[in-house]
Amino acid sequence: MLELAAEETIDLIVPDLVMIELGRVLGEKLGLGADALRGLLELLAEVATSVTTPEHADPRSGDSADDRILAAALAAGAELLVSGDRRHLLPLGSVAGMRIIRPQELLAELAG
Repeated sequence: MLELAAEETIDLIVPDLVMIELGRVLGEKLGLGADALRGLLELLAEVATSVTTPEHADPRSGDSADDRILAAALAAGAELLVSGDRRHLLPLGSVAGMRIIRPQELLAELAG
């Protein structure tokens, strides 16, 4: 996805809450070193548009953090929300006309 965003094939919008969670997961759970983590997050910040995650959002997914991410994506005018969250986000399919798909589905669509 980063390559596609860098090439401006897609507009990548990343809520600030997602950046925080990505840093935590890559560092704590996957053991990515501090330098590599910093470099990856800096690259993501360069190619993506950051949006503020609202403090509160309408309940839609069963998870308040995911509801906030949905609200941020909708407020930013996103057409797609790309997620691997099989528990809360993917089962929704779409919200207010914004489709929710897995990364593999996006790549397949872009490949034609």
